[in-house]
Amino acid sequence: MDGKFINRILTLVFIGLLIVAAFIVIKPIFFSIIIGFLLAYIFYPVYRKINIYVKQKNLAIIFLISLIVVIIAIPLWMITPVLIKQTIQAYNSLSGLNFADILTKFLPSIFTPEFAESFSSQIHGILSKFFSSLINEFSDFVINIPNFILQLAVVLFTFYFATRDSEKLQNYAISLSPLSTSTEKRFLQEFRTITNSIVYGQVLIGIIQGLTLGVILFVLGVPNALVLTVLAIIACIIPVIGSWLIWIPISIVLAASGQMSSAIILFLYGAIIVSNIDNVLRPIILSKTSNLPTVMGLIGIIGGLYAFGLSGLILGPLILAYVLIIIDFYRQGKLSELFKE
Repeated sequence: MDGKFINRILTLVFIGLLIVAAFIVIKPIFFSIIIGFLLAYIFYPVYRKINIYVKQKNLAIIFLISLIVVIIAIPLWMITPVLIKQTIQAYNSLSGLNFADILTKFLPSIFTPEFAESFSSQIHGILSKFFSSLINEFSDFVINIPNFILQLAVVLFTFYFATRDSEKLQNYAISLSPLSTSTEKRFLQEFRTITNSIVYGQVLIGIIQGLTLGVILFVLGVPNALVLTVLAIIACIIPVIGSWLIWIPISIVLAASGQMSSAIILFLYGAIIVSNIDNVLRPIILSKTSNLPTVMGLIGIIGGLYAFGLSGLILGPLILAYVLIIIDFYRQGKLSELFKE
């Protein structure tokens, strides 16, 4: 018995060491693998449509990857240098603005000269930190291009095999799952609902809103319109914030600089068209909304971004959604139903 006990301990130690070693190996590319799986889920409907015409699975996936690279990766690569240049220009332009004069001119009842000066210095400090961190991110990206290419290769390989073997992977995951069948169905449904809500209802609509605002910025000849469009997209993706964070300040700056007609056009365009895109597109794109409360979605997105980077846009809300499901089981006294008997 002592010999068997020692053998079991040694076996468990060996298995534990293997798991730790596997984690060390996967850790540097873990989030690239996660992003690959998420992209496979997002683009799977597109793959199925392509597969109708291109019957061979491998060729259909290669065609889809090529399409993604042409539509997303190449334009992104081309605009990055312009984006860096405009970011620096935008910072220099904003640094030269006298926010105290603007505040006292448009809101004299709220901002006294002393309060306006103090508030203006705070705005300059926030802008300085924001643009410095943004420029540092660009610099790190340029320096780490070899690592970026390697991570991108991992994303594409994961995307390829996850798309090709989606049914096998799903069956394998179900076979390993300790959860009961009813719980698995609920988690799967919640995963689909949350993912669709975030990807299509938040990210996709946010991108459309930001690009729509970008069009009028280019038409009006607003300086550094490209970087402002990117900031608008980011603001539109994050719940509660929205595009107003961009078009209202720009309208004020345009009015302060004497371009009153452009300021009025931008303000009306932002208030009437950009802000209502969400109300028009959301019912069309999403057939079902998530049960995740808005505040939890916001916390999940912000916390996810801090913890996991861009993949946290989806991972954060998903993790909170799963935790809420478990809490709901506990509240109803059905915690034992979570697992297989």
